[in-house]
Amino acid sequence: MIKRLMAAFAFAAVVSTPVSGAIIYATGGVQTDIPGLTGFQTTGAMMDGMNITACFSGIGCETRAWAAGGGADSGGVSGTDWTLRLTGDTFTADWEFDFTNSPGQLLTLLLDGRGALTIFDRTFGGGQGTPGSALGRDWTSALGDNTTINVTFLDPTTINGAPAVNDIFQQVFVDFGATGPRVDFTFRQDTDNDSRFNDVPEPSTLLLLGLGMLAFAGVHRRRV
Repeated sequence: MIKRLMAAFAFAAVVSTPVSGAIIYATGGVQTDIPGLTGFQTTGAMMDGMNITACFSGIGCETRAWAAGGGADSGGVSGTDWTLRLTGDTFTADWEFDFTNSPGQLLTLLLDGRGALTIFDRTFGGGQGTPGSALGRDWTSALGDNTTINVTFLDPTTINGAPAVNDIFQQVFVDFGATGPRVDFTFRQDTDNDSRFNDVPEPSTLLLLGLGMLAFAGVHRRRV
């Protein structure tokens, strides 16, 4: 998976243009169609199931699934000697990457929202691109002031078959190069939700449904 992403990045980077500081942006991947967007204000608690893959010089690559927790608007993942968390609205809040020990240098980071109905919303000339997306925010970090970081937005996303505007994507792949971080850092990246997010039952709803089915099964057994 990582090798395919690196190949896609290498192709896209040929046509990329430096945008801010030493961060270079590119796009690639396969176009994806979704039914719509809902609630452009996405918090750390609204990205359950998003896969985070972090690759280190010391321990290799690890993939962990994002989960809500730590507060009403918080969520995150934990790996071997590292964590990634976010509290608040993704447009204004920092993603916090912490090294809890020494896994080595962070080489690459992949945010994959496909299984979580999470969409990554780019800066679009200071305005709205895809209808319902409102303002977006590119992946940015103070780390870019000291080193070249290549950020590739993958799988451009369309709404109901409309032409892609190229402001919303399914994945973000960050290549830190030879001078990636070994200490805690923060970054920004705005997200939205696929409209099907509203169709996913909340845990409390699933619990009530489960209890109801158990009760029904008990009544049925007594009548037989």
